[in-house]
Amino acid sequence: MKVHSSSVAKQTKRQHWVARWQLILFPSITLILLTGILIGGQFLRKQLQIQDKSLEVNLVRGVHDFNQLQREVNRLRLLIVANGRSANAQDLPLHLNLAQSRFTIIHRQHLSHNIDPQVATLKADFNQAWLSLEPKIQRWQLEPANTQLRTQIMDELGQLELDINQVSLLNQRQQWQLYQSQVRRRSHSSQLLSSIEILFCGFTLLMGYSLVQFIRTRQHLLEEVEQLATVDDVTQIANRRQFNTVFAQEWQRMVREQSCLSLLMCDVDCFKAYNDHYGHQAGDECLLQIAQTIDRCMRRPSDFAARYGGEEFVIILPHTHLSGAQTQANFIQAQIQKLALAHAQSSISDYVTISIGIACGIPRAALSANQIIKYADEALYQAKAQGRNRVCHYKF
Repeated sequence: MKVHSSSVAKQTKRQHWVARWQLILFPSITLILLTGILIGGQFLRKQLQIQDKSLEVNLVRGVHDFNQLQREVNRLRLLIVANGRSANAQDLPLHLNLAQSRFTIIHRQHLSHNIDPQVATLKADFNQAWLSLEPKIQRWQLEPANTQLRTQIMDELGQLELDINQVSLLNQRQQWQLYQSQVRRRSHSSQLLSSIEILFCGFTLLMGYSLVQFIRTRQHLLEEVEQLATVDDVTQIANRRQFNTVFAQEWQRMVREQSCLSLLMCDVDCFKAYNDHYGHQAGDECLLQIAQTIDRCMRRPSDFAARYGGEEFVIILPHTHLSGAQTQANFIQAQIQKLALAHAQSSISDYVTISIGIACGIPRAALSANQIIKYADEALYQAKAQGRNRVCHYKF
């Protein structure tokens, strides 16, 4: 059956646009969700790596700061030992300030958030030792000959170095444990995230595939339903329902354009006798061959043929005058005769023939499409009355 440019294509577009949009929309949403999950996973991995880097930097910085403090304390001891040199006496306040600064940095950045009880206790002792040592050093600067004070300072500096080593080791151990714990958590989180991504990807792809298959199946079913609703099962051309739709559209189009419209009503001659003699199965095969022959005679995309009912067929020829319609009718009759379908019970010929009635004219708003069908039917009745196997017309 030929596709009618003004009816079937428009109906197909109206009926299937939802399925087509779904076929595009669902995979797009699936792809967007999948992309979002992958991007989110990469972002979380990046954040975990940043946290790991921060802990690593903090661990290295803690080791550096404790080493610097221990170095400054050791320089203070060397300066106090060599108290006879004037240069050393001038350097003492500088290194004392450097040690104080490093001590402050360690307390603020490394020990302020340390919750380990042992480190907290050492921190308090460490802080108290430095607070009691700093004024003694400043007093010794004013009394460099005070050997008792000098000895006491040397002892406390030695003890302070031991405290620094102990606090540094405990702090490093805790930071290292925290770092390893974070690395393990990150590893578990990455594995969990990867598993979730893989499962989601598989689920999304499966759902996407299922949705696409569902939409395709639905669209295929819609096409089958549409074909069942518009195609005659016996002749495989358009049925009467489709003819009514197309003819109404063509009628309105010809009214707007004020162009000539021809309607051909065809009837197989003596078909009841054919069915009675050859059987209904042979009758269906005969109708099929006639219908396909008529359909092949449609030369333009706008020409339309359909089964009207029983052994009757109808043809719409837009922009066709009476002479063109008669030429087309004669051509169809000639093609039917070429089929040479035997008809032993025919009172007209030894072969199957058809009679054709034509209604032709320029549609007007005052007329109705049903009236034109009536005119074509009257012309067909006239052809039968005149002996069948002929063409008659009615010009409106």
